[in-house]
Amino acid sequence: MPIIWRYLLSHYIKVLLFCVVSFIAVLLTTRLQEIADFAAIGAQGQFVFWFTLYQIPYILPLAIPISCLISAILLVSRLSTTYELTALRASGMTLKNMMTPILLAAACVSLFNFYVASELATSSHLKSRVLEQELRSINPLLLLENRQLIKYKGIYVNSLGPTRVGESASDLVIALANKKNNRISLMFAKNIRLESLNLIGDKVTLVNSLGVNERDLPDHLFIENMNNITTSSKDFLQMLKGNGEARIKTDYLKLSLLLLRSEEDLKGLNKTDPKDLELVSFYQKRIVRNFTEILRRIDLGVAPLTFTLMGIAFGITISRRSSHRGILWVLCLSTLFMFSYFAGKGMDHRLLPSALLFLGPHLLIVAASLRTLNKVSKGIE
Repeated sequence: MPIIWRYLLSHYIKVLLFCVVSFIAVLLTTRLQEIADFAAIGAQGQFVFWFTLYQIPYILPLAIPISCLISAILLVSRLSTTYELTALRASGMTLKNMMTPILLAAACVSLFNFYVASELATSSHLKSRVLEQELRSINPLLLLENRQLIKYKGIYVNSLGPTRVGESASDLVIALANKKNNRISLMFAKNIRLESLNLIGDKVTLVNSLGVNERDLPDHLFIENMNNITTSSKDFLQMLKGNGEARIKTDYLKLSLLLLRSEEDLKGLNKTDPKDLELVSFYQKRIVRNFTEILRRIDLGVAPLTFTLMGIAFGITISRRSSHRGILWVLCLSTLFMFSYFAGKGMDHRLLPSALLFLGPHLLIVAASLRTLNKVSKGIE
């Protein structure tokens, strides 16, 4: 028995590792645009290297289940076509005994995938954003000129004239949401350029609204024209940050922090006056997003095991005539899983629909796979 286990596991793991490496290379191309934008705005080589490296843990949770599926299909297909499966069954082994080592290995991979999705991916995602923040702090003009880096809420930036990336911008328009009086502050600059660590603006106009409490009275505008203005890049960036809402996304938090945040939100909801509908709604939305994020990570964690089971069930052939029916089932179920996963991410504000989208495909895959294996064990294909 140990020899058979070693034989099955060696083939399963070798193909699994090869597929994971291949999928990392392929899926990295889907993030090439973001990496290219990051490199094009003047980031140093070490920034680009670490930024690219941080994308890998973010890709792994999807690459691993698909690799498990391919590995399982190739293994059982080979056992079927070389009649090794028939020989093992003739020697008295059942399908359950033969597939136990593969499923145990898949269970270990599932635990690893959950760790990647819940710990490594969150950490790498946060670190990649920190790299962007560092780049912004070095040169805020990169933030103004590259739309991929404008992540702050309540900011509009447009350069109507010629620009030199990371060096200068002309005919610049910046609109900032002023949270204090619910108005918009405007800044116009004929030219703005970076010298050392200071931003120097020429012919700058600032327009602020001094809002009044009475509805019938018009707002008072404060307009200031300056021929030249100099400010540190750090202060300028802080001004932009101050007009956006600082918010830590749930996919930046490790599982322990996410559970702690959920606990704090539940306590906050219990202490909130039910009449304060705005605050109640705020806590309810945060709690729902916390739980849907946990479900998303569970979804990715279980995926290697269910995908391996699906590959085993639909990769076995016991008849002399080859049939593509199993492959069609695999394609349909895999497509359903991917569609449900991304749909569930898009509905993170609704707990029940996202739970059905994240967990429903797994139940369907397990049910279809067990039914197929039961039929195969009885000699029916």
